[in-house]
Amino acid sequence: MLYLLVEQIERVGFLIAMAFLFSRQQKLRHFMHYKGENQNIWYFILLFSFFAILGTYSGIRVTAFGYQESPWISNISGWEAIATSRTIGVVIAGLFGGVQAGFIVGLIAGIHRYFMGGFVAIPCMVATILQGIFAGLMKNSLKKRYRHVSFVQMSFLVGFAAETMQMILILLMAHPFEKALSLVLLIGIPQILSNSMGVAAFFLVLIQVASEEERIGAHYAQKALQIAEMTLSYWRKPLNEAVKEIGHALIRETEATGVSFQQHNKTLFQKGRITPFSVDLPIGYGTHKIGLFRMFYASGQDYTTAEVTGILKGLGQLFSQQYALAEAERQAHLVTNAEIKALQAQMDPHFLFNVLNTIKSLIRTSPDESRQMITQLAKYLRKNMQNVNQDLITIKEELDHVQIYLNLVKARIGDRLHVEWKIEDNCLDYTIPSLTIQPLVENAIVHGIRKVSSNGILRIQVMKIKNGVQISVKDNGVGMEKNLVNEGQEEHMGFALSNIQQRLYYHFGEKSNFTIESQTGKGTLVSFVRPKDDAIH
Repeated sequence: MLYLLVEQIERVGFLIAMAFLFSRQQKLRHFMHYKGENQNIWYFILLFSFFAILGTYSGIRVTAFGYQESPWISNISGWEAIATSRTIGVVIAGLFGGVQAGFIVGLIAGIHRYFMGGFVAIPCMVATILQGIFAGLMKNSLKKRYRHVSFVQMSFLVGFAAETMQMILILLMAHPFEKALSLVLLIGIPQILSNSMGVAAFFLVLIQVASEEERIGAHYAQKALQIAEMTLSYWRKPLNEAVKEIGHALIRETEATGVSFQQHNKTLFQKGRITPFSVDLPIGYGTHKIGLFRMFYASGQDYTTAEVTGILKGLGQLFSQQYALAEAERQAHLVTNAEIKALQAQMDPHFLFNVLNTIKSLIRTSPDESRQMITQLAKYLRKNMQNVNQDLITIKEELDHVQIYLNLVKARIGDRLHVEWKIEDNCLDYTIPSLTIQPLVENAIVHGIRKVSSNGILRIQVMKIKNGVQISVKDNGVGMEKNLVNEGQEEHMGFALSNIQQRLYYHFGEKSNFTIESQTGKGTLVSFVRPKDDAIH
């Protein structure tokens, strides 16, 4: 009996090895994990009918004198029987596919066993059919009733009960009873134990394969998040530059041998080796399609691994969301630029009116001074128009614009305004959004200094600090009591400050540290930081 058990376990091991090989194939693994899909049920039934029939053919011939080793059994006769592993395929079909699948697989395997002959052909056929039905019934009921039992343990118990059922039916239906009893005593324990372990081992293989897939999937998911984090800032660049940077990152961080980006049947970027194995990552948001990354792999195995994990699909969705976010930022920035122009439209008429009136009054009394003011006004208007069309300019360029503005203001109000400059030369080449310092200076004069009876003092400071350059504008005007924007007072002033704050945040984030400090009757200090380039993102 011990030797028969060893022989049975060897044949069960052969079936489990077959199952493992099948589980490495994507399509077959999908059928093995059948979960009730109508379109796959016949593939599932054929697959496990093959396992059951293979278990019969690879069985051990049993006679009245013992058992006889044979590599392949095609038929038996007389008082011969077979010690088989057929039960494994039938029981697994029922546990996975339910009663319907278990019954059909049991029917196919049972009829096949019947036509092989032998004095136990009928009870073996009936037992095989009942095993499929029983395993199908156990699929849900046993799992619900014994939730503390693992699926491997549960499958062992079902296999044990199903094989025991076959031994009982042989005793009840085979004749003569003495020969049936001798057969059961010879093959009963080895066949029950080996087939029960085979069913459990089959599930263990599938669980291990699934765990390996989850591990690989988690690895790819982590890699995808790293790539997504790395590429987030790239989408803020023009599309040609963005896809180039992202394409290099995909080749560097994945197993792809080549990457291209297609837009409207045009190739915007291509790098690496092109192969027949490719996966597409569509990029777009809503109904707007931007294009697609096409990733090429060296072999079908690499391609399959990437496709099965679904990680590329998730990465494509992340890229689409990043693009949508960058596009929203671009649109918001366009709106902001429009707001700047609207701000200038509000500012210029009033300012021009005052300057022109001053020039008019000086034409007769001080022609030379009026000519200088006209020249300064022309420079101011030219700078204004240039700066509106530029996103970033140097601090030096912005301060030149401020100086021209102050020249025009001082020509009107004379010695009532004293300006103190504290500028560090090593800061002048840093870039800032256009029209950031000039509106602060204008606010300080119009809404602060102009409203006090004494002389106004304006301090403009640009200095190096640890994390970049700090720019501040301070006045000794009337100050502010509360948030003028929220209160709806001095709308032009509140709009200017809010606009500057938003644009600084867009370019430099929270590191811009835009702050307003004000005390009623003492003045206002507005400052912000232009971070170092390596601290912006």
